[in-house]
Amino acid sequence: MFSIFVRRFWLLFAVVTLLTLMLLPVKAQQPSPTSNTAILQSRLNNLNLNTVNGKVGIGVLNLNTGESGFINGKQRFPMQSVYKLPSAIAVLKLVDEGKISLEQAVTITPQEFALGSSPIKKEIKGNSAQFTVQYLLNLSVGISDNTAADALVRLVGGTQQVNVILGKLKIRDVRVDRLEQQLQPESVGMTNFRPELADEKKFAAAEQKIPARVKKAALEKYLRDPRDTATPEGIVDMLQKLQSNKLLSQNSTALLLKIMTDSPTGQKRLKAGLPKNWSIAHKTGTGADVLGRNTATNDVGIISSPEGTKVALAVFIAGSQAALNVREQLMSNIASVVVEAMQ
Repeated sequence: MFSIFVRRFWLLFAVVTLLTLMLLPVKAQQPSPTSNTAILQSRLNNLNLNTVNGKVGIGVLNLNTGESGFINGKQRFPMQSVYKLPSAIAVLKLVDEGKISLEQAVTITPQEFALGSSPIKKEIKGNSAQFTVQYLLNLSVGISDNTAADALVRLVGGTQQVNVILGKLKIRDVRVDRLEQQLQPESVGMTNFRPELADEKKFAAAEQKIPARVKKAALEKYLRDPRDTATPEGIVDMLQKLQSNKLLSQNSTALLLKIMTDSPTGQKRLKAGLPKNWSIAHKTGTGADVLGRNTATNDVGIISSPEGTKVALAVFIAGSQAALNVREQLMSNIASVVVEAMQ
């Protein structure tokens, strides 16, 4: 009799427990960051990267959830003008520390003119001209002015001091080693650069005299050189730290991100793959074409949705034999894939 009572008690207990559990509100199952990372990585792996006939590096980090994906994430890529972003961070760190100010005047002479894009050269009449740090930041990061960028690196104390500051900020796998005045001529095999060759026509004439074998050797050396390089992992980590105010003061962070957002460069790269209501704060980088191969085509930044999703995204293409529009189309495709994976 007692055993029958016990069995009935436990049966009733089980039924009540089951009914209670069934009546509890059911929580919607949220995908874990781990599962989302797997989905993102799968989509990156399925990208057709062969179109550019070069080496591709991709870094993606969702700043809201931590999910990430990488292609060649630990490998080094030439930054080209992407280096102007960590250099600007070094400058603004000194501003935050009160060692320099945004209104401080910086003198630039024709002897300091750099190759490539540099509208500021037209503003310098005579032996020298002065510009504020704020103005040089706008030109260096905003429109990728090479002479302005070199002036800022000199202001910090040179590339070695830039790297010291980056190290203190725990920015890893990102290094700045040469001024534009040195890097650009070396990438095409020119070892006797003179400031007057900053004139595009004079440089083009001098470059034509460089033997093909010298150019080929210079290109191969440049693509192997660890100097002035970064890894996709290092760049998205730097962007995450920048966005979260771990590198600079709130004012300096806001200033730098605004310059990056307002930049008109790279309209056909990452930005082209974003929905119209998304925004991007970014820095591009583009190297020279040498014997039919492009040294580097890059775009790195933080993409943002209207709902507040923020993603650090870095794309590097090195040694490509494809035309610029093909390289930029790949970048646009990558941005589209990342956005789809985040929604």
